[in-house]
Amino acid sequence: MLTEIACYDQDSTFSDILETVFVASQYDANVVIPSGFMPKVDGFLKDHTFAAAIDYPYGINRTQVRIHEIILAIRQGASTIDLTLNPSNIVERNWVKVKEDLQNCLAVCKQNNVELRPIIEYRLFDKKTVMELCSLIKRVGLYKIINSTGYMVDDFQDNALTTFEIQRDTDLSVIYCGPVRTNEHYDILRQMNIHAIRFTSPKLAEIILSNGV
Repeated sequence: MLTEIACYDQDSTFSDILETVFVASQYDANVVIPSGFMPKVDGFLKDHTFAAAIDYPYGINRTQVRIHEIILAIRQGASTIDLTLNPSNIVERNWVKVKEDLQNCLAVCKQNNVELRPIIEYRLFDKKTVMELCSLIKRVGLYKIINSTGYMVDDFQDNALTTFEIQRDTDLSVIYCGPVRTNEHYDILRQMNIHAIRFTSPKLAEIILSNGV
């Protein structure tokens, strides 16, 4: 199971980012940051890969604004783009707008040889809508998603079960972004063959990963 560590807090300092990068380097984990933090990691680009979260955490900007943010993040060294999907379009089941937004953002990423991974806030939608969204994502030509922004209050069991069902029913690879508070949580996700886990706290990630799980 792959591991990622995010530094998501909007008031994070350079010291916070440095801690995230240090823990990630210890455990061969990817680093995830909001796109606005990319200038702060310029000195680490040679030794680490960074995923930039776009339009995070709300996903409500127009596609043109999102594309501009993607281009800027790529120029600043992002090797992966995590795109927060617009929840309003999903609630309204406006699949045309969701598809157009994804296709336009994907085109920019392909031109720059950068991977695009949609972020969906699964707790905002019913199960049927989540599965329809995942099917659309796959039809667009994407095969990895992040199941949550990590911004909302979440439940381990709900998140883990939803992640498992998405992988089972759609063949998408899911990056679990939710509560991981114990070694037992980590072991359960690994036993469920979840593609990857994203910690939103470097301190907690170090505690769990240092136990050799």
